[in-house]
Amino acid sequence: MVLHWYNRIAVRLSVSIVTVVVVTALSVASLVLRDEKRILQEDLRIRALQLGEIMPQQLLEPLLYDEDYTLYSHLQSYLESKERFLVYGEIYNDQGELILAREREPIVRPPIAFFDPAMERAVFLRDVTEADRKKPLDLLIPISSRQLGVAGYLRLGISVQPLFNTLQTSRQKVWAITGIILVIGILAALWMARQLISPILLLNRAAHKVGEGDFGTAIPEKGVGEIGELATTFNTMSRQLKELVTAIRSAQENLVRTEKLYALGEFSTGLAHEIKNPLTSIKMLIQRAEEQEEPLQGEDLEVIVEELDRIDSTVSRFLRSARRSEMAFADTDINGLVEDVLAITGPKIEKSGVHIEKILEDTLEPIQVDGPSIKQILMNGILNALQAMPSGGKLTISTSLIDGALNCTITDTGDGISEENLKHIFDPFFTTKEDGTGMGLAVAWNIAQQHGGRLDIISREREGTSLLLILPYDNSAHC
Repeated sequence: MVLHWYNRIAVRLSVSIVTVVVVTALSVASLVLRDEKRILQEDLRIRALQLGEIMPQQLLEPLLYDEDYTLYSHLQSYLESKERFLVYGEIYNDQGELILAREREPIVRPPIAFFDPAMERAVFLRDVTEADRKKPLDLLIPISSRQLGVAGYLRLGISVQPLFNTLQTSRQKVWAITGIILVIGILAALWMARQLISPILLLNRAAHKVGEGDFGTAIPEKGVGEIGELATTFNTMSRQLKELVTAIRSAQENLVRTEKLYALGEFSTGLAHEIKNPLTSIKMLIQRAEEQEEPLQGEDLEVIVEELDRIDSTVSRFLRSARRSEMAFADTDINGLVEDVLAITGPKIEKSGVHIEKILEDTLEPIQVDGPSIKQILMNGILNALQAMPSGGKLTISTSLIDGALNCTITDTGDGISEENLKHIFDPFFTTKEDGTGMGLAVAWNIAQQHGGRLDIISREREGTSLLLILPYDNSAHC
């Protein structure tokens, strides 16, 4: 099975690690910028309040003595300072009336509605969180002394431009450092993922080789912790599997050799048994002729010829079962073969008192088989069925197409076959009949195999037996 690239564990692990690195770096950068902004805002607020403490002390005396020029000079000096910290300044008397106003640049600012909040301490009319490049920090400070109380008010516009400039510089530095960290982090993550995944990829390729039959495949036992242990375990398993398969193959070869020897022994035993009886008859006739000192003639010679013919027939039959005969495949009508066999066995069927039921599929097209061989299977099946019903019964013959294969079934209502005998039903020379050779079903099974099909026996004691012949049926050839 071929995996898509996005389903590979190496890709998923790399993407996961890179995602974690990116999210972490961006989150840290965002937190750093947020904290720096908060610190800079607090610093700007403190500087504004410090200025709000210094200037009222300088302006108190000139305000009490109506020294407008001095007030103007002080205010102008702060507006023209190098820091350009102050944007505008306004001085009010204790009644809240504007006395003096100076500004570095025109800035629209709302009038002061109430001075009461600023009678005791400085008040932000616009805090640093509400300020921007066009709207400076707005601070109202009381000009007072402990003895005289409030003599007036000072309104200051504090620029937040330095704050934004500093933040902009900080952002550039932070994002530059974050970018470097991301590149280094991603490269490190990919290297780490490769180190982690490499043994697994090796293990995967080795597992595919083992699955293809290359037993004993080993991989380098590298990796950390469980991954290294997994590689060691795989090598041990692969080695043991190779040893096991080698042992199984050796045992299988020995088993095949033993089965061949056993089959040869069975074949020899069966052949010897079949030949022994006619040889015994011939030997007895010859011995009698020697004892009586008379030549063999007449009936004795006829018996000897018959026994020799019997031996010849037995040997020929055994040879046919032991080797595959050449098949002459031709288009053949299976239903026609069934009818031919029934015509041949008709007299015997009638004599046995067996009722015939035919269920033949009439849509079957001719198929490529060796007609005489298939007829031999059908003949053997019908004769066995008749022998299983000595007192009569029902014989059903059917042909059908099932799952793209041609099925031909011969079913009787006889006594059936025991489970023990059913295990050996296709073994050569196995028979339960007194006059049987045990070769009929063995030869029939061999014929079915030569046709690329199979022969099955389904039977239950006291219920009957079914012989099932299954042959290949090429649907495309009949379209």
